[in-house]
Amino acid sequence: WIVVMMLATGARPARSEQLLYLASTQEKSIVAHAIDPDSGELKKRFEVSLPGNAGPLAFSPNNEFVYAAVTGLSGGKAGVTTLKRLENGSLTVVATATITSRAPYIRADRSGKFLLAAHYGEGEVTMYRIRDGVCTDELLDRHVTAKTAHCIEMDPSGRFAFVPHTSPNRVYQFKLDAKKEKLVPNDPPFVEGPDMDHRYHEPRHYAHHPKLSMAFTSNENGGGITAWRFDGKTGTLEKVQTLCTLPPDYQGNSAAADIRLTPDGRYAYVSNRDVTKREEGEPAQDTIAAIAIDPKSGEMRIVGHYRTSQFPRSICIDQSGRYLYAAGQKSAELFSYRIDPQSGALSHLKTYKTGGVPIWVECRHTVK
Repeated sequence: WIVVMMLATGARPARSEQLLYLASTQEKSIVAHAIDPDSGELKKRFEVSLPGNAGPLAFSPNNEFVYAAVTGLSGGKAGVTTLKRLENGSLTVVATATITSRAPYIRADRSGKFLLAAHYGEGEVTMYRIRDGVCTDELLDRHVTAKTAHCIEMDPSGRFAFVPHTSPNRVYQFKLDAKKEKLVPNDPPFVEGPDMDHRYHEPRHYAHHPKLSMAFTSNENGGGITAWRFDGKTGTLEKVQTLCTLPPDYQGNSAAADIRLTPDGRYAYVSNRDVTKREEGEPAQDTIAAIAIDPKSGEMRIVGHYRTSQFPRSICIDQSGRYLYAAGQKSAELFSYRIDPQSGALSHLKTYKTGGVPIWVECRHTVK
């Protein structure tokens, strides 16, 4: 009846507020900022302390819980802290579970029953039980893959998981068997990244296209992006295109980090970290690369390159697809940009100071 009255009177339901969550390693905290929908400007709303050094964040499928990977717990252990989201988006710590080792990337599965983790140093992939929204220390499955397991993401169906590895230049492929509560290596168990002679190899982070049967990886070595064709029946990937994400006139060494796609899948963005040993006073040349994706074929085209904060390990796009935020791990800054909906080009809006070592940024609407 309320919806009918709204339609009859022309009234619109109130839109929920959108928050940007920023995890800071040095501050051992998560800070949330409200995003102004008309300007992209940020306004601090709250801050919550974590029991250890903050790492990557992940959200439950219903957005009612946040999971934060942490290190520096008692005995030097690593863990995952579960935080409950209230209706206004604020967080309260519920519990912390210990895990096998530091995880540079975590992800809750589509059912909300399992937490998947990639372990960089140990070269492992693990799966833990989530019970009533809370990540536990119950280890359900563990696979040794190779060193530098950097990320773990899933396809939209939630049946398949992908783990990019930088040094072996591979993306490992798994099936998620929900009944047996196991990750099963797919056939083949991994696909090779771009040719080693190709400068832009070593897949690091993974993003699945929201509409096409395709996925994309940022390639750490040299700075690049690869498009992959996804077979929804077998859950396997096939390389189709690789591009350099560095400016044409770039001089030095660069390591691509994060990759994000707009909600409509029209544009991808890759953060390029300048790892060149430069002279004192010489500015770093970190950039965000914008890539257009053809809505039918998935073919990629470079749009442009945009100056950003120093060492942009993590970037995020707000859920309207209008704004991009890049966290500078070494400069303790957060750059905000407006995304041009017609071209995908970025316009720098503002620079914000953050706590030390901003390690992860994510955008979500409030729960209600």
